[in-house]
Amino acid sequence: MKSFKPALSGLLFLLVAATGCAGAPDENQVVDLEPAQEAAGSPTEEEATEPDEEEAPSAVEEEFGSEYTYADGLTVRLAGVERRVSGEWDMPESAPYVYFDIQFDNGTDAPVDLTYLAVYCQVGEEGRTAEDVYTDDTGTGFTSAVMGGRTATAGYGCALPEDESYLQVELTLSDWEEVDDYVRETVYFVGDVV
Repeated sequence: MKSFKPALSGLLFLLVAATGCAGAPDENQVVDLEPAQEAAGSPTEEEATEPDEEEAPSAVEEEFGSEYTYADGLTVRLAGVERRVSGEWDMPESAPYVYFDIQFDNGTDAPVDLTYLAVYCQVGEEGRTAEDVYTDDTGTGFTSAVMGGRTATAGYGCALPEDESYLQVELTLSDWEEVDDYVRETVYFVGDVV
């Protein structure tokens, strides 16, 4: 009985293989097909990969004293850039730093939450990350929303050695209240501090 099973399974295999080939088309029945024509108005592969001109940039660069307006009407500017030295009760104390104001003008009809603003400084030609400086003037940054048609201002400070002048301030504002966690384009304010 044991020797009968392998023979039966081999016979079944040959039967299935022969049946599968029986329906194969004859060589004379095979027809060459032309490639499908692209539908009129459909984008080509090259056009589909081109960025949309209406799409917002992921990052923009502005000089000190200028401003940037996002697509929804919110405007940001960096003003009041000046050298200072931190005091005895500041952190870190007795350190040279640069002070600046970040100001948002809300030209939209809705409140914009500013609490998710990330601020990073780089200084010098090598672009070293600068330490934050906390004083009475710099405080804790933005702690709430700016209402439609209103302006909000907060002071910030970054360590800036006396022998360095170049400063880059990176601002990224995220609207985490939105369902898709919208992140606005990053704005870089750059320039020399005298």
